[in-house]
Amino acid sequence: MEIIVNDTNIFIDLHSIGLLGELCELPYDVRTVDFVINEITDPEQSKELSALAMKGKIRIESFNAEELEEIITEHSSVPGNISIPDCSVCYYARKHAATLLTGDRQLRKYAETSNVSVRGILFIFDELVANNVIPSQQAATKLRELVAINVRLPKAEIEKRINNWS
Repeated sequence: MEIIVNDTNIFIDLHSIGLLGELCELPYDVRTVDFVINEITDPEQSKELSALAMKGKIRIESFNAEELEEIITEHSSVPGNISIPDCSVCYYARKHAATLLTGDRQLRKYAETSNVSVRGILFIFDELVANNVIPSQQAATKLRELVAINVRLPKAEIEKRINNWS
């Protein structure tokens, strides 16, 4: 089963529109790292993530001392505003030949230069519809909700999907 490694913003966006549990119904091995979990400060988001982890729906990975050292060394050499949690998910995805899910443009660019496969929130929507986890009309409705709270999303791609799914 293909591994997908989630960055913080993916979890926040999916929780905000009530689709975090649906992510775990996709035919992927859903994972993240403890640095990402520590960035989740909203009690409701944290509670839902913890519940999914307890059910084995999301694996939360930690790093040993050697891996932490590698992440910190990598972080110190990365140009731009890439955080240690960002470096940690990129490191994990690269190490496990996994796909990184993020909505962070800088992290996306860095991951791509590190030969990591990167996808975003629209990939998740496409997969939710393609795998019959949610009906297309619900996907269109949820995309509208997401656009209302996340203005950084690609408007043209979203409109195309909303038109196709409505």
